[in-house]
Amino acid sequence: MGLLDSIEKYCENHVIKNDAITSFLKEGFPTTKDEEWKYTSLKKIVSDDYVLEEGASDISADEIKKHSLNIGEQIIFINGVLHAKPDIKGLKIEPNVLKNLSYEDPISALNSGLAKNGYSISIDGGVALEKPLEILFLNKYEANSFLQYRNNIIVGENASIKIVENIKNLSNNTVFVNSVTDIDTKKDSFLEINKLQDYSNNERTIDTTNINQEKTSTTTINTLLFGGAFTRNNLNFFQNGVNCESNMNGIVILNNDEVGDNHTYVDHKKENCQSNELYKGIYLGKSKGVFNGKIMVRPDAQKINAFQANNNLLLSDDSSINSKPQLEIYADDVKCSHGCTIGQLDEKALFYLRTRGVSKEDANAILTFAFASEAMDKISIPVLGDRVKSLMEDKLGVNLSI
Repeated sequence: MGLLDSIEKYCENHVIKNDAITSFLKEGFPTTKDEEWKYTSLKKIVSDDYVLEEGASDISADEIKKHSLNIGEQIIFINGVLHAKPDIKGLKIEPNVLKNLSYEDPISALNSGLAKNGYSISIDGGVALEKPLEILFLNKYEANSFLQYRNNIIVGENASIKIVENIKNLSNNTVFVNSVTDIDTKKDSFLEINKLQDYSNNERTIDTTNINQEKTSTTTINTLLFGGAFTRNNLNFFQNGVNCESNMNGIVILNNDEVGDNHTYVDHKKENCQSNELYKGIYLGKSKGVFNGKIMVRPDAQKINAFQANNNLLLSDDSSINSKPQLEIYADDVKCSHGCTIGQLDEKALFYLRTRGVSKEDANAILTFAFASEAMDKISIPVLGDRVKSLMEDKLGVNLSI
């Protein structure tokens, strides 16, 4: 029947008719004719059958423990329902109130029209969380399921918080997650979000994150993609005040037929702001990567410092990457740069290591780790850094402790 037919039938049976879902049904899923989806096709994914009324299975305490990083405080969702949350003074955590949701494109409109689950986090001004906050979404359904999450984060003035977000499918059935997170960072606040995307081959994900920053706020998003049949990340920064800092770091390691598409957008609206963007991609097997990074500098945004780099390694003849860095500048007193590299491991460096008695496998491991290390250094949570290193070892089939 296909996903679009399932959505139409679901909306008809449940009498769902709002502006967002009407907008989506009018436009449908984007195709490669749309500029923002030029290199990534949803045709195969949306042609499969999914259910929107999910039949859930139980998830045990042992399964929760297995997939937890145990790095600090925890928010746990089981099949979309809030299962556990910490009690911290100055931190409010509750299910998101799904009303008056905004949307800018068909995918976010679909989310706005159908979302039933998600979290709302609000941290009071002046509060600094000592430990990271781990947000764990565990899904286990009895059929192929299409899920919508809608989340909201508000960081008060002069507040500070670090978050690790992890979504896992524990069943053998396919799960397609369409998640949207809206973030507001107030004056002088600090927010770091680490998206640990260690997905299985039956997980398909579209993750959209919209960040609105007020003056002198700092926001960092680390995207750590280590698997999944299909993953599309939309990361949008809007600098609405002066002296904002926006940081985007990404590590992508894919294999087999996996597809990873990272789209980023930074809108510099005010003066004396900066953005830093570094994405490192490593592709094996028949995997495919896409990077599209756009920096917008508005006329009133003088004295902007914007840096963007996308560096990629193709470790097989069948892997590929489409990279499209973009600058759109309407101010004259700015420092902006962007760049892209695509290549393979340096044969001279491999030869040098081999002449020093290093095996071929270890030489590959050393050079690959060195390639990714600059992005790994951006991870400020030690336990998460160890987990990322372990995932790199598993994905590359190498030992990095050499």
